[in-house]
Amino acid sequence: MQPLSWFSAAGMLPRPRTLRRVAAVLLALAILPTTVLRDRSQRWAHHRQLSITRLAGAPAPGQLGPFRFVGAWQLSSEDYLFGGYSALLARPDRHLLAISDRGSWLEFTEPDTAAPPGLALAQHGHAMSHMLRDKSEWTSIGDAEAAVTDVPPGAGGGHIWLSWEDRNAISRFDMSGPGNWGHEQRAFPKVIRHWSPQFGAEAMARLPDGRFMVVSEDFAPHGFERVHLTLTFPSDPSAPAAPEPSHGDLTADAGYRPTDMVQLPDGRMLILLRRLTWLLPLRFSCRIALADPAELWRTGRWTARTLARLDPPLPTDNFEGLGLRPRGDGTFDVWVISDDNRGATQRTVLLKLALDPRTLPPAVR
Repeated sequence: MQPLSWFSAAGMLPRPRTLRRVAAVLLALAILPTTVLRDRSQRWAHHRQLSITRLAGAPAPGQLGPFRFVGAWQLSSEDYLFGGYSALLARPDRHLLAISDRGSWLEFTEPDTAAPPGLALAQHGHAMSHMLRDKSEWTSIGDAEAAVTDVPPGAGGGHIWLSWEDRNAISRFDMSGPGNWGHEQRAFPKVIRHWSPQFGAEAMARLPDGRFMVVSEDFAPHGFERVHLTLTFPSDPSAPAAPEPSHGDLTADAGYRPTDMVQLPDGRMLILLRRLTWLLPLRFSCRIALADPAELWRTGRWTARTLARLDPPLPTDNFEGLGLRPRGDGTFDVWVISDDNRGATQRTVLLKLALDPRTLPPAVR
């Protein structure tokens, strides 16, 4: 007799894949009530005003490892486009560009600058009308999860690539200027078509040689809640005839999922990790880890080793976006933004950390 689909062959424990599906459903149900409550009260608000409030709190000794805590802020707005930010890019003139899982974008001045605050807020109904939907997909809202660019933070123009989790797609946009999104080139790579629409292409990086790395948020079936599938595309995955990627595995702390990553000058990646710790109200534990792609290409596996714990007493939430801005002295500003799931019990938190790469553990090659 075949065992019930909800249970293992031993008849006792749920199968890992079933557990992941149940977790996804429970998470969606937990988010829905608070999302509906907030959206009903703001359905027609469109004020385009952003409030940035500095938050109290400081890390415990040793909590951030090589990172130095600079500050934390809460972003808020009554605008119905605001919230849900899953990707973050450092842009020219000390601006940050946050892209939401609804496909809207927010560009604002870094909150610790002396410059006057700047703000641009738009979505598919405005400057990004071509970004989410065409006539054949009006039921889709996009769910952008990762963003990369081919220009340094101090330069404009170039291109921006986005990964879409619900559509298992990757898009490239030509940037004609600040806040301007040009022609979209979109592809649906065969290799990610079977990835979960809830736990898909969550982290992405573009390497200086033109290769792209994409990491699934889902746990690999063989990974015991630790392993995530990793793809390395030889060139632009949004191209119509993009070559097939190579496959590998990323190992992280048990229960933690990758939500974003950025590459350091020595080739290694800072990877943002997130774990759900409590369902109602939603509570999260987050990490910043260090991983070396050279290990992946040499062995087919690479390991994310935790450097910092983004937990209380730091201001925390569902951190999903990671941005990196180089400074003139060889150090970096590291920005982290949270996805509030547009929920009444969550918030958009922005962290600024400082990193001197010389304090990182040495690379093992």
